[in-house]
Amino acid sequence: MFDIDTPNSFKEEDFKDDFNYKNHIVNSNSINENVEKFYKGEIQKGFEIGIPCFDKHFVCKEKSLYALTGRKGDGKTTIYKIIQLMQSIVNNLVWVVAFQENSDWSSKVEYLQYFLGDFAIDIKKSNPKLHKMASDWIDQHFIFLDVETIEEAIKVTECLIKDGVNAHGLFLDPVNSFEFGYKDTGNTYNDGVYSSKKVLRWCKKNISIHVSQHPNMTAARNNDKEIYPIDAEFGFWNNKAHFTWTVNRSEQNNNVISVHNVREKLTGGSSTKSHEDLIIEWFPTKINISKGNEVYENVIQYLVRKHNPLNYDYDYLPETKEIINTISN
Repeated sequence: MFDIDTPNSFKEEDFKDDFNYKNHIVNSNSINENVEKFYKGEIQKGFEIGIPCFDKHFVCKEKSLYALTGRKGDGKTTIYKIIQLMQSIVNNLVWVVAFQENSDWSSKVEYLQYFLGDFAIDIKKSNPKLHKMASDWIDQHFIFLDVETIEEAIKVTECLIKDGVNAHGLFLDPVNSFEFGYKDTGNTYNDGVYSSKKVLRWCKKNISIHVSQHPNMTAARNNDKEIYPIDAEFGFWNNKAHFTWTVNRSEQNNNVISVHNVREKLTGGSSTKSHEDLIIEWFPTKINISKGNEVYENVIQYLVRKHNPLNYDYDYLPETKEIINTISN
């Protein structure tokens, strides 16, 4: 190591002709300005949905990398769609989504059914106007990609942003099923480490990236064991992520949401405890969220009617007038 206080410790050959070390020193004034903004509440915190037991642990932050681990068939894709939809309803967030193992059309139907609180095909028949309004709203908030590599997804998203799309996040589902693109030498681990570094650097400067991932084969086969981030296949996404979480199915339609690590707690979110399970109970057209004695029923429909993103008069739907957010103590 050289002594930074001793000029003679620098040698001309230590630097390339075009290298200026000053370009890599973060200005302390800019850091201090952000510290003051944080003190004044001017730093953007993670987006919440207005459900306290959920918002305490899970928020959608800007320019952050999220890594979800869950077994195939345990509902991780559905849970992510539900979270995206709620965030779009409440905070008007726009998502760029790339699905490798699910068709785009079936994914849109799923978004629609949760948004409408009923089977989309039935609403299309009984109320085509409402169905069209909801369909257009989904199109405005979810941009579907047809890409083979992670690098392609990043490039397309970057172009969308340059074209003026106010995208909040890119969702890669599942990230294991994409080619890397950045580096495909055949050594999955080495290529994954390299690519995850590229993705991390990109999202810190642009928008958030959310990835879902399969566990390794041993964990996937052991259905009696709870999935943890350490079980993720190869693990390089969790090592880079700002926010790691898991989905485990406790029983039919019940998913335990476990937040394991939040690197920047100052902007919201916190880990869950094993004795305080955060549960999303999901059905084809509705969800309930609970934690201990705190229970919120039919959450998406409650949020749709509270925020009314369609500016629709729901009094014309008497069967939905009784939907309410309930808390059981």
